[in-house]
Amino acid sequence: MALNVGQDFKQRWLEAPEAVRQAYLDDLHRIFDILKPEVQLQAWIERDKQEQQKSLQKIDVAYAELKAKLIEEARIRHQQALEKKLEDKRAEEAAFAKQLQLDEERKFAEQAKELQIIRQDLVQETQSYTNRYEKNPKNIADNLSVKDSEMLSELDSVRIRLELEAESLIEQAVTVFREKLHAATQEEIEYILKSSKFSDQ
Repeated sequence: MALNVGQDFKQRWLEAPEAVRQAYLDDLHRIFDILKPEVQLQAWIERDKQEQQKSLQKIDVAYAELKAKLIEEARIRHQQALEKKLEDKRAEEAAFAKQLQLDEERKFAEQAKELQIIRQDLVQETQSYTNRYEKNPKNIADNLSVKDSEMLSELDSVRIRLELEAESLIEQAVTVFREKLHAATQEEIEYILKSSKFSDQ
């Protein structure tokens, strides 16, 4: 006669804690003892009741420990997943900040180059007009026409205005970069706090 142990007995047996398997084996050995001629039935029954209580306690403890172990493993996996996600987010934000910095530096370099070219052109123009009157310093005021004087003044004003605009553009770019970096940092802090609260739960 085949013993009915239910479906997937082998898998359930292998997945059971070692203490549970040992408790069942002890029960089987105790059952085999009753087949021995020298064993007193009444004494065996009394002893079997006591041993069954011990077996149940061992099984309960074993499954409680297994449950605690599985919960802890799940918590660790969840924590590791959060840390990995946070690490990836930090790397992404760092890459974004680095790219943003490189873009700003490139823009600064391009603007500085353009301003330098304009400044050189202005210097050359100014020098060209100035050289026309350097031969007779005493008569500069007499020889300098109103038109030329106004042009020199206008060129000087343009130069000053361009320098001020360049400084303003640089300050604006730096401000935008700082705001974006601050926003990214604030978002990371909020994410860390949110993840920490979720992990504590």
